[in-house]
Amino acid sequence: MIPIHIHIGEVKTLSVENWQIVPDDRQQLLEIVGGAVVQDFGHITEGDRISCSVTVTSAAWEKIKGYWDSRTMVSVTDEGGNIRPSMRVVVKSYEYMAHFPKVYKISLEFWRV
Repeated sequence: MIPIHIHIGEVKTLSVENWQIVPDDRQQLLEIVGGAVVQDFGHITEGDRISCSVTVTSAAWEKIKGYWDSRTMVSVTDEGGNIRPSMRVVVKSYEYMAHFPKVYKISLEFWRV
């Protein structure tokens, strides 16, 4: 089986898991006396967040860490080849892979802002 991967800037991951898009939908149900109303400010695509876990080499981790530390905006290409330009990389957590000290598993978020 060929591992599924994504591209984060210049980095090609070894694998990706749990790719999830959380839309920024700004509608809210408000309870009022005698009923309810909806306050709706629409779907703000710039506020959408993408989250996933990736497996990368230590060299790739250093590159991703550089994007995160310097707040560099990069393109992110998903498994389907869809390119999302100008995404901010947010590292949520990282760890060594068992038995592979030069491989990391990283939990990430990507923001469009």
